[in-house]
Amino acid sequence: MFKQKIKYKRAVFLWMIFLFSTSIQAQQKLSLDDALKMALQNNFSIQIAKNDAEITKINNYAGAAGMLPNVVGTALQDNQTANTNQKYLNGTENNKTAATTNQFNANAELGWTIFDGLKMFATKNRLNELQQIGELRMRSQIEQIFTRIIKAYFDVVLAKRQLKIVTDQKNISESRLQLAKDKLAAGKASKTESLKAQVDLNTDRSLMMRQENIFRNSKSSLNQLLARNYDVDFDVIDTITLREDFVLGDIESKIVSQNAGVLIAKKNQYVSVLAIREINAERAPTIQLKSGYNYSNQVSQAGFLQSSSSNGFHYGAGLNINLFNGFSVNRRLQNAKLTQRTSELVFNDSLLRIQTQVQQAFNTYMVNLKLVGVEKENVNVAQENFDIADEQYKVGVITSIELRDAQQNLLISENRLLTSYYDAKISETELLRLSGELLKLK
Repeated sequence: MFKQKIKYKRAVFLWMIFLFSTSIQAQQKLSLDDALKMALQNNFSIQIAKNDAEITKINNYAGAAGMLPNVVGTALQDNQTANTNQKYLNGTENNKTAATTNQFNANAELGWTIFDGLKMFATKNRLNELQQIGELRMRSQIEQIFTRIIKAYFDVVLAKRQLKIVTDQKNISESRLQLAKDKLAAGKASKTESLKAQVDLNTDRSLMMRQENIFRNSKSSLNQLLARNYDVDFDVIDTITLREDFVLGDIESKIVSQNAGVLIAKKNQYVSVLAIREINAERAPTIQLKSGYNYSNQVSQAGFLQSSSSNGFHYGAGLNINLFNGFSVNRRLQNAKLTQRTSELVFNDSLLRIQTQVQQAFNTYMVNLKLVGVEKENVNVAQENFDIADEQYKVGVITSIELRDAQQNLLISENRLLTSYYDAKISETELLRLSGELLKLK
C-alpha cells in the first residue's frame, strides 16, 4: 500500500513537471531575429528560390560552353543466318544452308573544338552572369519573404498591444460598473447609471473578444510563413524600436550597387551583349581535333573470308567555315541587338522606378516618425484627461457619459499611437529592402 502511494505521488509529480514544461514551451518567446532565421531555413518559397539558384550554378560549367572534349563510345554486335549458293570461276561451288555470320564492331571517338571564334568564352561568361542572376533572384525572393515576415511579426505585436489596451479598458468599465452598483445601493445614483455602465462593459467585452481572435489569427499567419504548424503558440517581444538615422542620399547611392532588382536588370543587359558576341563568333572558322580507336571482328561460314579482325587508332583535324546559311546569322544578330536595346530600356526603367519608390518610402517614413511624436503627446493628454474625469465621476461632478467619452478618447489615442509605430516600422522595412540592406537583419 505504501509503495502504491509512492508510485502515485511520483506519477503526479512527473505529470506536473510535464504540464509546467508544456506551458513554458507553449509560450516560447520568439524574437524577430529568430523568426527570420527560422524562415531562412524552413520557408517553402525560400527553399524553392534556393533550388532555382542551385540549378543555374549546376548549369554553369565549362562543358556547357563547349570548352571540353566530347568522347563517344559505340559497340555493335550483328548476327546473320542465311542460305548461300556460290559458284566460282574455277568451277567449284560453295553451298551452305543456315550459314551464320557474326560481326562485332567497337570504337571510341574523341572530338575537341579548340577554336570557334571565341564563342565558347562568351558562352561561359554568359553562364556566369546567369548564375549570378539566379543568386540575385534568390536574394530578391528572400527579401520579399523577410518583408512579409517582418510585417506579420509586427501584426502580432500590434494585435497583442491592442489586446492589452482593450483589456485595460474592459477592466476600467468593470470598476465603473461596480461603482455604479454601489451608488445605486446607497441611493446616490439611478438604475440608468448602472445599466449604462453594464452596456459599456458588454461593448468592451465584445471588443476584447474580437481582438483576441485577431491576435490568434495573426499568430497563425506568422506560423504559416515560418513553415510550421498554424497552432504553435508563442509570445513576441512587444516593443517596436525605430531607426531614425536614414538619410535619403545614402539610400539612393546604394540602389545601383545593392538593390536586387536593379542588379538583375544590369546583369541582363550584359547577358544581351554576350549573346551578340556568341552570334558574331559563328562567322569565324571552327577548328576541331579528332581521334579515335576502332576494333572490328567478323566470323562467317560462307563467303570469301572465314574470319577477319582489325583494330587501330586514327587522328586528324578539321576546319569548318560558314560560307552561307540563308542570312540566318544576320537575322539573329539583328534580333540580339534589339534585345540589347530592350535590356537597356528595362534597366533605365527599373532604376527610375526604384528611385521613385525610395523617395515615396522615405517621405512616408518621415511622416510616420512625426506622427509617432504627435500621437505620444495625444496619449499623454488623453491619459491626463481620463484620470481627471475618473476622479470627477467618483465624486459626482460629471456624468457617466462624459467619463465614457474620456475613456474612448484614451482608447482611440492609444490605438493611433500603436498604429503610427507600426506604420513607421513597415516603411522602415521597405527602405531597408529597397537599399539592399534588409538581409543584414538576419
